[in-house]
Amino acid sequence: MNNLREIAYRLDPALWVREVLRVTPTAWQDQFLRAPRGASIIALTARQVGKTTAAGWAIAHTMLFRPASLSVIACPAQRQSGEAVRRVRDALAKAGVTLARDNVYALELDNRSRVLALPSSDDSIRGLTVNEWIVADEAARLPEELIAALHPMRARCPQARFAMLSTAWSYTDPFWRVWAADDQNWIRLKATADSEGMPFTIKFLDQQRTILGDDAFKREYLGIPAGAHTSPFTWDLYERAARLHLQTCSAA
Repeated sequence: MNNLREIAYRLDPALWVREVLRVTPTAWQDQFLRAPRGASIIALTARQVGKTTAAGWAIAHTMLFRPASLSVIACPAQRQSGEAVRRVRDALAKAGVTLARDNVYALELDNRSRVLALPSSDDSIRGLTVNEWIVADEAARLPEELIAALHPMRARCPQARFAMLSTAWSYTDPFWRVWAADDQNWIRLKATADSEGMPFTIKFLDQQRTILGDDAFKREYLGIPAGAHTSPFTWDLYERAARLHLQTCSAA
Protein backbone atom coordinates (compact mmCIF):
# COMPACT_ATOMS: atom_id res chain seq x y z
CA MET A 1 0.00 0.00 0.00
CA ASN A 2 1.45 3.38 -0.95
CA ASN A 3 1.43 6.31 1.45
CA LEU A 4 -1.31 8.24 -0.34
CA ARG A 5 -3.63 5.23 -0.35
CA GLU A 6 -2.98 4.63 3.33
CA ILE A 7 -3.86 8.25 4.09
CA ALA A 8 -7.06 7.90 2.07
CA TYR A 9 -8.02 4.74 3.95
CA ARG A 10 -7.21 6.35 7.28
CA LEU A 11 -9.47 9.31 6.51
CA ASP A 12 -12.34 7.38 4.90
CA PRO A 13 -13.47 4.14 6.58
CA ALA A 14 -16.11 3.57 3.88
CA LEU A 15 -13.41 3.64 1.19
CA TRP A 16 -11.37 1.14 3.23
CA VAL A 17 -14.39 -1.18 3.46
CA ARG A 18 -14.99 -0.94 -0.29
CA GLU A 19 -11.42 -1.42 -1.47
CA VAL A 20 -9.81 -3.55 1.24
CA LEU A 21 -12.74 -5.64 2.51
CA ARG A 22 -14.29 -5.57 -0.99
CA VAL A 23 -17.79 -4.94 0.32
CA THR A 24 -20.06 -2.09 -0.72
CA PRO A 25 -21.74 -0.49 2.31
CA THR A 26 -25.38 0.46 1.97
CA ALA A 27 -26.28 4.16 2.16
CA TRP A 28 -26.96 4.12 5.89
CA GLN A 29 -23.81 2.08 6.62
CA ASP A 30 -21.83 4.60 4.60
CA GLN A 31 -23.16 7.42 6.79
CA PHE A 32 -22.44 5.43 9.92
CA LEU A 33 -18.85 4.72 8.93
CA ARG A 34 -18.24 8.37 8.04
CA ALA A 35 -19.70 9.83 11.23
CA PRO A 36 -17.22 12.37 12.63
CA ARG A 37 -15.23 11.70 15.76
CA GLY A 38 -17.13 12.70 18.87
CA ALA A 39 -20.49 11.99 17.22
CA SER A 40 -23.51 10.50 18.94
CA ILE A 41 -25.28 8.20 16.49
CA ILE A 42 -28.64 6.46 16.77
CA ALA A 43 -29.78 4.00 14.11
CA LEU A 44 -33.29 2.53 13.95
CA THR A 45 -33.07 -0.61 11.86
CA ALA A 46 -34.91 -3.66 10.66
CA ARG A 47 -33.56 -7.14 11.22
CA GLN A 48 -30.76 -8.33 8.96
CA VAL A 49 -29.70 -4.96 7.54
CA GLY A 50 -26.09 -5.23 8.75
CA LYS A 51 -26.03 -3.05 11.84
CA THR A 52 -23.65 -5.30 13.80
CA THR A 53 -21.54 -5.75 10.68
CA ALA A 54 -21.29 -1.98 10.18
CA ALA A 55 -20.18 -1.54 13.79
CA GLY A 56 -17.61 -4.30 13.28
CA TRP A 57 -16.20 -2.58 10.19
CA ALA A 58 -15.98 0.76 12.00
CA ILE A 59 -14.17 -0.72 15.00
CA ALA A 60 -11.80 -2.80 12.85
CA HIS A 61 -10.84 0.32 10.88
CA THR A 62 -10.23 2.26 14.08
CA MET A 63 -8.11 -0.51 15.60
CA LEU A 64 -5.93 -0.61 12.51
CA PHE A 65 -5.44 3.13 11.99
CA ARG A 66 -5.55 4.49 15.55
CA PRO A 67 -2.92 2.76 17.72
CA ALA A 68 -3.70 2.24 21.42
CA SER A 69 -7.40 2.76 20.78
CA LEU A 70 -10.08 1.17 22.96
CA SER A 71 -13.58 0.40 21.68
CA VAL A 72 -16.38 -1.48 23.46
CA ILE A 73 -19.55 -3.27 22.41
CA ALA A 74 -22.52 -3.90 24.70
CA CYS A 75 -25.40 -6.23 23.81
CA PRO A 76 -28.33 -7.62 25.82
CA ALA A 77 -26.46 -10.94 26.26
CA GLN A 78 -22.71 -11.43 26.34
CA ARG A 79 -23.06 -14.15 23.70
CA GLN A 80 -24.34 -11.42 21.37
CA SER A 81 -21.44 -9.16 22.34
CA GLY A 82 -19.08 -12.00 21.52
CA GLU A 83 -20.70 -12.35 18.11
CA ALA A 84 -20.22 -8.62 17.54
CA VAL A 85 -16.51 -8.98 18.36
CA ARG A 86 -16.41 -11.81 15.85
CA ARG A 87 -17.52 -9.34 13.14
CA VAL A 88 -14.52 -7.18 14.07
CA ARG A 89 -12.25 -10.24 13.94
CA ASP A 90 -13.58 -11.22 10.51
CA ALA A 91 -12.96 -7.74 9.11
CA LEU A 92 -9.41 -7.63 10.46
CA ALA A 93 -8.69 -11.09 9.08
CA LYS A 94 -9.99 -10.09 5.67
CA ALA A 95 -7.69 -7.05 5.77
CA GLY A 96 -4.74 -9.34 6.53
CA VAL A 97 -4.18 -7.98 10.05
CA THR A 98 -2.47 -10.21 12.62
CA LEU A 99 -3.95 -10.31 16.11
CA ALA A 100 -1.70 -10.07 19.16
CA ARG A 101 -4.43 -11.40 21.47
CA ASP A 102 -7.62 -13.15 20.46
CA ASN A 103 -10.44 -14.57 22.55
CA VAL A 104 -14.22 -14.66 22.36
CA TYR A 105 -14.74 -11.36 24.18
CA ALA A 106 -11.62 -9.31 23.40
CA LEU A 107 -9.15 -8.61 20.60
CA GLU A 108 -5.85 -6.74 20.64
CA LEU A 109 -3.47 -5.78 17.84
CA ASP A 110 0.30 -5.33 17.94
CA ASN A 111 -0.31 -1.56 17.97
CA ARG A 112 -2.12 -2.02 21.34
CA SER A 113 -5.59 -1.25 19.97
CA ARG A 114 -8.32 -3.25 21.67
CA VAL A 115 -12.02 -4.06 21.46
CA LEU A 116 -13.95 -5.51 24.39
CA ALA A 117 -17.34 -7.22 24.53
CA LEU A 118 -19.04 -5.97 27.66
CA PRO A 119 -21.24 -8.02 29.98
CA SER A 120 -24.84 -6.89 30.41
CA SER A 121 -24.31 -5.81 34.03
CA ASP A 122 -23.50 -2.17 34.68
CA ASP A 123 -21.64 -3.00 37.91
CA SER A 124 -18.80 -4.73 36.07
CA ILE A 125 -18.15 -2.08 33.40
CA ARG A 126 -17.89 1.12 35.40
CA GLY A 127 -14.56 2.92 35.31
CA LEU A 128 -13.61 2.20 31.69
CA THR A 129 -12.27 5.12 29.65
CA VAL A 130 -12.98 4.61 25.95
CA ASN A 131 -11.29 6.76 23.32
CA GLU A 132 -12.90 5.45 20.11
CA TRP A 133 -16.21 3.53 19.72
CA ILE A 134 -18.88 2.84 22.34
CA VAL A 135 -21.50 0.68 20.65
CA ALA A 136 -24.81 -0.29 22.24
CA ASP A 137 -26.18 -2.99 19.93
CA GLU A 138 -29.88 -3.89 20.22
CA ALA A 139 -29.95 -0.89 22.53
CA ALA A 140 -33.73 -1.05 23.02
CA ARG A 141 -33.26 -4.31 24.94
CA LEU A 142 -30.40 -3.07 27.14
CA PRO A 143 -31.13 -2.19 30.79
CA GLU A 144 -31.40 1.52 31.39
CA GLU A 145 -28.68 1.26 34.04
CA LEU A 146 -26.28 -0.17 31.47
CA ILE A 147 -26.94 2.64 28.98
CA ALA A 148 -26.33 5.11 31.80
CA ALA A 149 -23.01 3.42 32.59
CA LEU A 150 -21.85 3.60 28.95
CA HIS A 151 -22.16 7.38 28.52
CA PRO A 152 -19.46 8.41 31.06
CA MET A 153 -16.90 6.19 29.31
CA ARG A 154 -16.11 9.07 26.97
CA ALA A 155 -16.14 11.80 29.62
CA ARG A 156 -12.34 12.11 29.37
CA CYS A 157 -12.27 11.36 25.64
CA PRO A 158 -14.91 13.50 23.94
CA GLN A 159 -13.60 12.38 20.55
CA ALA A 160 -15.06 8.91 21.14
CA ARG A 161 -18.15 8.04 19.13
CA PHE A 162 -21.26 6.78 20.93
CA ALA A 163 -23.61 4.62 18.85
CA MET A 164 -27.00 3.16 19.74
CA LEU A 165 -28.19 0.62 17.14
CA SER A 166 -31.47 -1.23 17.48
CA THR A 167 -34.66 -2.61 16.12
CA ALA A 168 -37.75 -1.17 17.77
CA TRP A 169 -39.13 -2.55 21.02
CA SER A 170 -41.27 -0.27 23.19
CA TYR A 171 -42.21 3.39 23.46
CA THR A 172 -40.65 3.62 26.92
CA ASP A 173 -37.21 2.03 26.47
CA PRO A 174 -34.06 4.23 26.58
CA PHE A 175 -33.37 3.78 22.86
CA TRP A 176 -36.80 5.01 21.78
CA ARG A 177 -36.73 7.98 24.12
CA VAL A 178 -33.57 9.19 22.37
CA TRP A 179 -34.96 8.39 18.91
CA ALA A 180 -38.23 10.26 19.53
CA ALA A 181 -36.64 13.28 21.23
CA ASP A 182 -35.86 16.44 19.30
CA ASP A 183 -32.17 16.45 20.21
CA GLN A 184 -30.04 17.82 17.37
CA ASN A 185 -26.88 16.46 18.98
CA TRP A 186 -27.66 12.99 17.62
CA ILE A 187 -27.07 11.77 14.08
CA ARG A 188 -30.23 9.82 13.19
CA LEU A 189 -30.03 6.94 10.71
CA LYS A 190 -32.97 4.82 9.62
CA ALA A 191 -32.67 1.46 7.89
CA THR A 192 -36.10 -0.14 8.12
CA ALA A 193 -37.75 -2.32 5.47
CA ASP A 194 -39.54 0.67 3.96
CA SER A 195 -36.28 2.61 3.56
CA GLU A 196 -34.66 2.92 0.15
CA GLY A 197 -32.15 0.26 -0.85
CA MET A 198 -33.16 -2.43 1.64
CA PRO A 199 -32.45 -6.07 0.65
CA PHE A 200 -35.97 -7.43 1.22
CA THR A 201 -38.39 -8.61 -1.44
CA ILE A 202 -42.13 -7.96 -1.15
CA LYS A 203 -42.69 -11.72 -1.07
CA PHE A 204 -40.31 -12.14 1.88
CA LEU A 205 -41.92 -9.29 3.84
CA ASP A 206 -45.42 -10.67 3.20
CA GLN A 207 -44.28 -14.05 4.51
CA GLN A 208 -42.75 -12.44 7.60
CA ARG A 209 -45.94 -10.49 8.34
CA THR A 210 -47.94 -13.73 8.14
CA ILE A 211 -45.51 -15.64 10.37
CA LEU A 212 -44.90 -12.93 12.98
CA GLY A 213 -48.25 -11.19 13.10
CA ASP A 214 -48.78 -7.51 12.49
CA ASP A 215 -47.37 -6.07 15.74
CA ALA A 216 -44.18 -8.13 15.74
CA PHE A 217 -43.66 -7.50 12.02
CA LYS A 218 -43.89 -3.75 12.56
CA ARG A 219 -41.32 -3.95 15.36
CA GLU A 220 -38.88 -6.23 13.57
CA TYR A 221 -39.01 -4.68 10.10
CA LEU A 222 -40.67 -1.25 10.16
CA GLY A 223 -39.24 0.25 13.34
CA ILE A 224 -42.63 0.71 15.02
CA PRO A 225 -42.58 -0.14 18.75
CA ALA A 226 -45.38 -1.98 20.50
CA GLY A 227 -46.71 -0.14 23.55
CA ALA A 228 -48.15 -3.36 24.91
CA HIS A 229 -44.69 -4.41 26.14
CA THR A 230 -44.94 -2.04 29.06
CA SER A 231 -48.66 -1.61 29.60
CA PRO A 232 -51.89 -3.60 29.19
CA PHE A 233 -53.04 -0.68 27.03
CA THR A 234 -51.75 -0.48 23.48
CA TRP A 235 -50.34 2.75 22.08
CA ASP A 236 -53.36 3.05 19.77
CA LEU A 237 -55.70 2.88 22.76
CA TYR A 238 -53.65 5.53 24.54
CA GLU A 239 -53.76 7.87 21.54
CA ARG A 240 -57.52 7.39 21.14
CA ALA A 241 -58.05 8.06 24.84
CA ALA A 242 -55.88 11.18 24.65
CA ARG A 243 -57.82 12.48 21.63
CA LEU A 244 -61.14 11.82 23.39
CA HIS A 245 -59.89 13.69 26.46
CA LEU A 246 -58.86 16.68 24.35
CA GLN A 247 -62.22 16.72 22.55
CA THR A 248 -64.06 16.62 25.88
CA CYS A 249 -61.98 19.45 27.26
CA SER A 250 -62.57 21.51 24.11
CA ALA A 251 -66.32 20.97 24.29
CA ALA A 252 -66.35 22.05 27.92
